[in-house]
Amino acid sequence: MRFQMENEMDWRTTTLSDLEILQRCALNNDFFANNYSAVNSVLYQKKFNSQIAVEDGWIFEKYVAHDKTRFSFPHHAEGNREGVYDALEMLACGIVDSERALIFENITREEKEILERKFPYGKFIPAPESGDYIYKTENLSALAGKKLSRKRNHIHQFQGKYPEYRFELLSEKNADAARQVEEKWLEENASPDSPAENLSDLQIERKIILYALENFSDFSKSCGMAGGLLFAEEKPVAFCLASLLSSNVTDIHFEKCISPYARDGGYAVINNEFAKTVQTEFINREEDLGIEGLRKAKLSYYPEQVLEKWNVEIDI
Repeated sequence: MRFQMENEMDWRTTTLSDLEILQRCALNNDFFANNYSAVNSVLYQKKFNSQIAVEDGWIFEKYVAHDKTRFSFPHHAEGNREGVYDALEMLACGIVDSERALIFENITREEKEILERKFPYGKFIPAPESGDYIYKTENLSALAGKKLSRKRNHIHQFQGKYPEYRFELLSEKNADAARQVEEKWLEENASPDSPAENLSDLQIERKIILYALENFSDFSKSCGMAGGLLFAEEKPVAFCLASLLSSNVTDIHFEKCISPYARDGGYAVINNEFAKTVQTEFINREEDLGIEGLRKAKLSYYPEQVLEKWNVEIDI
């Protein structure tokens, strides 16, 4: 089906200057899905050539993955729901001939139902690898009950081996300690024998983390960026980086712990210590990317829910 293009949308590269409107959109729409994080939109721009357009208050985002242009579901910056079908029509009309298809990724159930009504001929594909793991903050901070006894044991193991350990909230002043952990972690995990694609992804992730740390003040002021640092034997051994996804959800973007501290329970400690500082009701620990080890690790904390997502392809 071909839509008639009326006005070309004014796309531009996503930058730090877009944080304010993206965060306002996230807060007004009470997002749970991490792909609508203002921080993620800016951090991953260089990896995916992300672009943004704002038309009549509607936020449109697109990016390139696997050589195809992908779109996020449009949302109004003030949280308005009326006009969503007009916004989708606007997006469809703006697709250039070379793209030929409107591809949405990381679509939630509510968004999927809207797209099914607007584009009933579309192809709707479940994307379990993109589902977000959502936890009650109090569960991650208290680790109460039999189900989480193994996590408490991991923490006790770490405390027993490194009794002098300490936790600090991340700030501009101690951000260099997080950089040190990232560099050491990359050195441990970027094996020369690894597939080239994996090595490239790790290098890109490093650049993203360093960019976040370099611009910590901007991200903190606009999006409530926060994080934690774990020290043992008088050196930094783990860090995490997070931000306010919406008024009720904190999004954990990165969490790294170096050897041998990871084997001694370091991940459980940094996870628990940071959760104690979180003020929102929920924590989003993002997706598992279809990686079995990540899936098991995220399930071991017994999420409140795994947010379902779909990818959608619409021929235009």
